[in-house]
Amino acid sequence: MTLTGLSFYIFLPICIAVYFFVPARFRYVWLLFCSYYFYCSLDDAFVSLLIISTIITWLFGDLIHRANGLTLRRILLALAVIFNIFMLVIYKYENFFLELINSDVRLNLILPAGISFFTFQSLTYVFDIYNGDLEPEKNIFKYALFVSFFPLILSGPIERAKHLIPQLDLKANFNETRAKEGLTLMLFGYFLKIVIVSRMTILSDYVFADYLNKSGVALLIAILAYTLLIYCDFSGYSYIAIGMCRVMGIEIITNFRQPYFSTSVSDFWRRWHISLSTWFRDYLYIPLGGNRKGRIRKYINIMIVFVVSGLWHGANITFVIWGFLNGIYQVIGDIIKPVKTKISAFINNPKAVRVIETTLTFILISFTWVYFRSSSVYEANTILSRLVSDFRLSNLFDGTFWNVGLGVNNMIFALFAIIILVTADVMCEIKKCDVSCILTNVKAPVRWAVYYTLIIMIVLSLNLNMTEFIYSGF
Repeated sequence: MTLTGLSFYIFLPICIAVYFFVPARFRYVWLLFCSYYFYCSLDDAFVSLLIISTIITWLFGDLIHRANGLTLRRILLALAVIFNIFMLVIYKYENFFLELINSDVRLNLILPAGISFFTFQSLTYVFDIYNGDLEPEKNIFKYALFVSFFPLILSGPIERAKHLIPQLDLKANFNETRAKEGLTLMLFGYFLKIVIVSRMTILSDYVFADYLNKSGVALLIAILAYTLLIYCDFSGYSYIAIGMCRVMGIEIITNFRQPYFSTSVSDFWRRWHISLSTWFRDYLYIPLGGNRKGRIRKYINIMIVFVVSGLWHGANITFVIWGFLNGIYQVIGDIIKPVKTKISAFINNPKAVRVIETTLTFILISFTWVYFRSSSVYEANTILSRLVSDFRLSNLFDGTFWNVGLGVNNMIFALFAIIILVTADVMCEIKKCDVSCILTNVKAPVRWAVYYTLIIMIVLSLNLNMTEFIYSGF
């Protein structure tokens, strides 16, 4: 069962309908059943691993709470972290580390669905108890629901235990306004995934599959397509997950805030995958010392966080380079901040400065996505070198733009969809709210025109090959 499959479209309404029908005190039992049913439909071979992870982290949480003395608490916390990281290393990074030591042995273990997400979510439980922000959950089944909650288990957002667990006891009744907001978010998420991502996947795969023979212009189009693809794919999943939760009366952390409108790379990471960025900030960067131990130590901590972040995203050196580049950008950005301030004062036009900073940030981030997308450093370096060496403006007018795997009709369709996305992001940026808030406050004819437009575009895109959400494989 996938979020874009027919079986899920049947599963979800039944899940939510029964959720509001059963007595409030048993709702968590029903959601736990639905969550495990959903996970088993994806990866029944590893449901035992999910259960073991749940039991052990639940026990560690109780032991940390009961422990007397800081030293013992630290030891127990370290053991809990080691257990979760060990699971990730065994299933996700075994071949990566074997390759680093030039070993010919390869384990080729199957990656359990959502392991990067449910291990990090589990760790928030023991961290929050250790920090005194949360009392241990006495009911292991409620904790099991927190770990396995089906809207989040594949691709997040990574929720904090102190935020989500208390909501599992809420006795919220069905609320029409909340349901409309949630369904609007889900509709927009499916629009991003089915309409935009499907076409950008065709385009980028077509060009990158033959990158040695494609012109610089074609490669540039493919890079921009992938830059859009990764955003729409992951934010689309987040919209769907947040929307499902909102219908049920559960509020989940916002995971994206128009990241491509960022004015710096550090600003980008305050807007992109916010649940992971804040996770690394609170549970790695600050414990390492953050910015409290001098500038050099601050820069070292930033680099550690982003290299680890890169490795979290994938067991390949290309992901490490991607994380390293994002870390370097932030270090350099902090160093040259006084220079940027002087340049801004010299230009003396805040709007112009905003446009320049946003454009430069977009270019820098798009550059890093090449490493994220590529299967090897050689592939990424070759694409970037050809982008420069074989870039001719004349290719913009020789039909290259329309000859990148989509065809004219689908390209026009995609451009129209992108206009809708940009318009929505601009309005959300101005109003500082999400899509559901924007549509709630417009007149009914306009709102329904938007709904029907999105639905029609989704229906007209169902014939395209649908890929699974990118982050669901992490």
